[in-house]
This record gives sequence, C-alpha cells and structure tokens, in this order.
Amino acid sequence: MVIFETVRLIIRQYTLADEENFFRLNGDPEVMKYIREPKGRQECTIFLKRNLSFYEQNPLMGRWAMIEKASGAFVGSFAIIPVETTDRSRHTEIQLGYALLKEHWGRGYATESTRAGRQYAFDIMKLPVIVAITETANLASQKVLLRSGFIQQANIHEGNKPLCYFTSRNPNVIETERLHLFPLTLAQLELYLKGNDGLEKELGLTPFGRTVAPQVRDMVTKFTLPKIYEAMPEDYLFYTFWLVVDKQSRVIVAEMGFKGPPVDGGRVEIGYGTMPAMQSKGYMTEAVNGMLQWTAGRRDIRLVLAETHASNVPSIRVVEKNGFIPLTKQGEMIWWKKIV
Repeated sequence: MVIFETVRLIIRQYTLADEENFFRLNGDPEVMKYIREPKGRQECTIFLKRNLSFYEQNPLMGRWAMIEKASGAFVGSFAIIPVETTDRSRHTEIQLGYALLKEHWGRGYATESTRAGRQYAFDIMKLPVIVAITETANLASQKVLLRSGFIQQANIHEGNKPLCYFTSRNPNVIETERLHLFPLTLAQLELYLKGNDGLEKELGLTPFGRTVAPQVRDMVTKFTLPKIYEAMPEDYLFYTFWLVVDKQSRVIVAEMGFKGPPVDGGRVEIGYGTMPAMQSKGYMTEAVNGMLQWTAGRRDIRLVLAETHASNVPSIRVVEKNGFIPLTKQGEMIWWKKIV
C-alpha cells in the first residue's frame, strides 16, 4: 500500500518480501549509528513482523519502505510513529524519522521525504503538531529538519542523554480545550459524503453510523466539489468542510466551513451545524472561538460574518458569546460581524 509519493520516491508499507532489505538497513551499524543498536537477522525479522502488525491498528502510521521511482531500488525507511519516552507529558506525541542505506546518502532523499512526510502528517493525518528527535551529534539530520519546516526547541533528555528536539505545527489544524478542528481534503470530503463511517475509519475517528442527507450530498457534489477543484491548493480551505472532533472520544460533534475565500479586502462568512446528539454541550461556541483564532492568524482576513435565523436562539447565543455584533436584518435573517 502506497502511503505518499514525492518526485523521486514512493513511500509504501513494508511486506514480508522486504525482509532482506529490512535487515540490510537495520543491521548496518553505520546506518543505525544515531538511531538504535543494529539488529541481527532474526531480530530484524521479528521487528519487521511487529511493524506489519502495527499497520492493522494504525493504518495512517508506521515505519514504511522508501523506494526510488526510477530504478525501483530500496532506499531506506521513513517513519511516522508515536514517541517512545519516559516523559509522561510527551506520551501523546507523534514523531517523524528516516534511515537511508549508505549508497543513497547525499542525494537529497532525506529532505525530500521529510518535507513530503510532514505534509502527509498535516493534510492526511490532521496532526496539529509533529516532532522529530535527533542525537546532538547528528548534525546532518538536524540540517534536514530545519530545511523541512521544523523549528528547534530546547534539548530534551531521555535518561542522562541530551537529545535535540524539533517541532512543526500544522497551520490549518485548530485545537481548543476539548476540540480538534480540521479541513477535509478533496478525497476526504468525497469519502465523507458516502457516509457509512468510511472517513471515520480512515482518520481513526469513532464511528457512529453517520449518514449524509441526499440534498446535502447533491449540493456538495454539484457546487462545492467543482469549486474545490478550481481553488486548489490553498483556497480549498474556504470551500471544504471543517470537522469538529471531540479530542477525548474522537467523535465528530459538528461541521463548520466558509462560504468562499476572502473578498472585499478580507471579508469571509462562516457557517456551522452541530450533530443533533451533540447539541447543548457548548461545542459550537468553543468551535467558533477556535475558528476565529485561526482567521485572526491570517493576513487576508479582516472581517468574519455569520447569518442566523431570528428564531434560532442557540445559534444567536453562539455568535454573541464569541463577540459578534448585529450588522443588519433581512426578513427573518440576522447578519452578524466580528472584526479579527
């Protein structure tokens, strides 16, 4: 299974047929110098099988084979995996890493795979932040991380060993106290419209038998998807659905979105809806607050509008609690504005 591709590389899941290459990599003391103790052949086989089992429970994560497109040659490993640490404050972190066979050093594959892997972690996995850790003497990997959008933080310690610690934050994922907000890519939105919990399974969310109303599916298919095609890669954020997920339960509790990109010097309009079973829990007030923080961080947005029905008291309370003020009323609809 292919995870992602770059111009020159394919990153795919390992299979048992990779056993020899897996040993060549993980058994080489020079390659493993800054990673872990080199393993013998039998240890590598056990390690490989353990990684294959990991895929079953974590389809979006793992250690993967790095393949050169032009030749089909095995280049090395690329990984996005949970951090192994004794520090309880960091036990939820996800880290990125790589290892290359010596014959492929110095060809730019480390930077190429790291940049694409970071984007995969942001766009597909929806991670709010990804980390990377190197030994202090591994200057080459530190340069790769800095070239790839990571920022070096203060050193950390595992045992008595100091380690270099890097982070990269996803600009298009929002975290609040209880919630995780993120936009769906084109492929993810198409999967979302099918219902049947397909997207939930792909993203590791809790399935609950979600369905999509036929009129919503038709409207998105006819109008929204074509606009996303035209707006790629950046402006799709203003056409797609943003999901609101409870961080603890991993359940989708609401949907949000914009009604187009900024116009007239920075004006956008937001829309939102809470899942029926999740109403009256303060989710939408919190989610709108998170979205306002995101808009405040963008130079192209100056004013956020929202529209409510005059009889929709819960929706009116959401905008009022978030500092919106009435702008105008047209029939039964009230327009609200918030300067960011």
